[in-house]
Amino acid sequence: GDGCGHTLLTPHSGTLSSKNYPGTYPNHTACRWRLRAPPGTSLLLAFGDVDLEPSERCARSSLLLADPQAGTAYGPYCRNAGPAAPLLVTNSSAMTVLFNSTSHRSGRGVLLSYATSQHPGSGEHPPGMQRPPPRAVVYCPAGCKDIDGDVWGNPSQGYRDTSVLCKAAVHAGVIADELGGQVTLSREKGITLYESAFANGLHSKRGSLSEKRLIFHKACRLPSPACGDALEVAAFNASSWWHEVDALGQDRAWAAERAALGTAGHSWAAGPGSEAAWLELDLGTRRNVTGITTKGSSEQHDYYVTSYRVSSSRDGKNWRPYRGSGGQEDKVFEGNTDSHGEVSNAFIPPIVARYVR
Repeated sequence: GDGCGHTLLTPHSGTLSSKNYPGTYPNHTACRWRLRAPPGTSLLLAFGDVDLEPSERCARSSLLLADPQAGTAYGPYCRNAGPAAPLLVTNSSAMTVLFNSTSHRSGRGVLLSYATSQHPGSGEHPPGMQRPPPRAVVYCPAGCKDIDGDVWGNPSQGYRDTSVLCKAAVHAGVIADELGGQVTLSREKGITLYESAFANGLHSKRGSLSEKRLIFHKACRLPSPACGDALEVAAFNASSWWHEVDALGQDRAWAAERAALGTAGHSWAAGPGSEAAWLELDLGTRRNVTGITTKGSSEQHDYYVTSYRVSSSRDGKNWRPYRGSGGQEDKVFEGNTDSHGEVSNAFIPPIVARYVR
């Protein structure tokens, strides 16, 4: 319906919101979401926000949840008749969520998330963790990336504990936004300054000291001692490269081997006018690749790649496109927006290969 806002629904978890959330939702609008969990499981729904203009029996704006299997309903809810608890535990694997509005003046609208009974610590979008335990396990639903709220920090430093937790987990690359998942984190001493970073489609903020910070843990994170930090590249190859003739008439090759991150001076650049250009990395042997970091070249030029696809091979002959977590189409990664900043993207699941393009 025309009242639907940000929505990402998967069989195991998801996030949904009314149009314009957290701005004022529109007049005379409606939305219907149908949630289905796998057979043998039941749905848990977390009310992140129900801010609908109050009225008698929620007649002007309402949120209603219907269980078609049991024939029961929850609600209607609005500001003066909100849910009794932030978490609704159902005995059903299906649920219909109905949102509608008539004329009104105020209200942020609705934000909900859900997960299945397989993930009891689930479905929450906490604005921050004020007093989390030293080490906590939280299940984050799919769709956290595009909810409202700020993130301070980056994967290597950690995050201010005022950051939106599940959104920070996506930024850190410990879960894929399109699937959600369980995250393990600890609360450690804060640092003086949190540098901003662009990672996994999210731009975190630069922020000052906070007393505590959040550190996300997984088996292998880039950069991480468990991953051996950055992988060594045995050789670079490319579909083409640019031979620049500078102002003095000297030839300068923007060759493939100049693509290594941290190379001084100019980088790799494809030949002018080339389509479907590619850069190939030979890792020397089969490796577990958990992510990639890209940077442009500001050496006399403002060059950078705004988006890219990834494919991998174990023998250099047969190539497999990267499609991410259960994707049916080749995944397009968000690249750089300028020539000097670094952008990181995680591979969830990791790539096991010798060659990466």
